[in-house]
Amino acid sequence: MNPFALPVLWLLLAAALFPASAEAGSPSALVKQGEEYYRQARFEEAISAFNLAVAEDQSYQPAYYARGKAQFEQRKYPEAIADYTVAIELKKDCARAFFHRGAVYAVLKEFRQAIADFDRAIAIRGKYDKAWYARGLAKNELGDRNGACDDMQRASALGNAQAAAWLGNHAVR
Repeated sequence: MNPFALPVLWLLLAAALFPASAEAGSPSALVKQGEEYYRQARFEEAISAFNLAVAEDQSYQPAYYARGKAQFEQRKYPEAIADYTVAIELKKDCARAFFHRGAVYAVLKEFRQAIADFDRAIAIRGKYDKAWYARGLAKNELGDRNGACDDMQRASALGNAQAAAWLGNHAVR
């Protein structure tokens, strides 16, 4: 046998078993991998990748945000709220984390908390059409028809087709 064959064989075996480089194990790379699983609707695998990213760096905000989205898809609402809350603590101006946490509260029919989060998302990013739309839906659920209509008009003006449809279906002004 060639004296170099065994070391080369070991290197090939190691590369096959451990394809991750130091960079591939970074929180950023793990979140990218998790996001790919998420796009494929492989939510448990996505959550596992995000868990690894958090274990690698507990202050890596994108991991909590992304894991919150995957938790939501799995209907793990308390876990999603917890992840979005940490994401917000780590990045206080993350409009998307406020929006998504508000969406979880809306699913749970906790509309006042949902509105508070949508308010924060809008305060951070005034042209966040999805937040205007979602806040309008939440206001409508609480019986605030005028507030709902105002938010839907704003969302529609920002290009939100769902808000425009809602306005059409509710014969607003």
